[in-house]
Amino acid sequence: MRNLKGKNTFTLAEIRKIEELIKLRIITAASGQKSIRQKMRNIGFYGRDDWGINDMQLSDLKRLIDTGKIKVLGGEYKPTSEKSQLKSKSLEKEKQNEETPLNTDDTKSVLSNFEKNIFDPYSDSELKISNAPGNYIICLKKKATLPEISIKPILTKFKDLEVIYTGIAGTSLRTRDFKQHFEGNNAGRSTLRKSLGSLFGYKQIPRDKDPNTGKTKFNESDEYELSVWMKSNLVMYFYPNRDFNAVESILINKFNPPLNLQGNNNIVNADYRKLLSNLRNRKYQ
Repeated sequence: MRNLKGKNTFTLAEIRKIEELIKLRIITAASGQKSIRQKMRNIGFYGRDDWGINDMQLSDLKRLIDTGKIKVLGGEYKPTSEKSQLKSKSLEKEKQNEETPLNTDDTKSVLSNFEKNIFDPYSDSELKISNAPGNYIICLKKKATLPEISIKPILTKFKDLEVIYTGIAGTSLRTRDFKQHFEGNNAGRSTLRKSLGSLFGYKQIPRDKDPNTGKTKFNESDEYELSVWMKSNLVMYFYPNRDFNAVESILINKFNPPLNLQGNNNIVNADYRKLLSNLRNRKYQ
């Protein structure tokens, strides 16, 4: 056998980690994939150099194992068809949520619907997010903090995690939350990204070819850094439903999320929201 840059024998735990990295690479923009490939190489896995495969997929990894080119130690490898399983579960949940009437007078019951659906943008596939309309809650991971400014917000918790933002997806939670918030690379189409980038002090530039529209975003490197930070520090709970306006009102009243500037009249964090609004509206030459 020809010399390998990496290795062809892995433990089952290493293979599972490689699977996770492949899934993360698939959902990450091209500009952010270099670090993921390096993590694979650190394990000893060189997809292109050793196996001649660009854009490695889970099916490619399975084929390498099935043909004996890669050996797995420490247990039997049983890959799952994540895409089909997640799609099936997502459709089933969407159907159940559409068929179950929502009692918006019962806050505890409303919140219980979020508990069942948590998405970690660092490790989970976007297919885990429902493609239906609904609501979402953005929380800081444990030990994560918001970028510091002169005023510190008071945060409330959901499932022992601090809530920073809640929102509505009128068409698709998957498109709104993953593709526009976590992977959008364009703060001009995500209120959450615009607020976080403003807290970091990123310079705003015109979003559109016509600068007179007044729409802004951040430059490419700042947008990339923002995506990396969000995936590493945030998690999202979501609830597919069609009563999203009523649910949003419940969430804002319950959690007083500091990054929600519209529809939030709570005197707590009022000064913080005013400062954030000023940062968001800052114009750069």
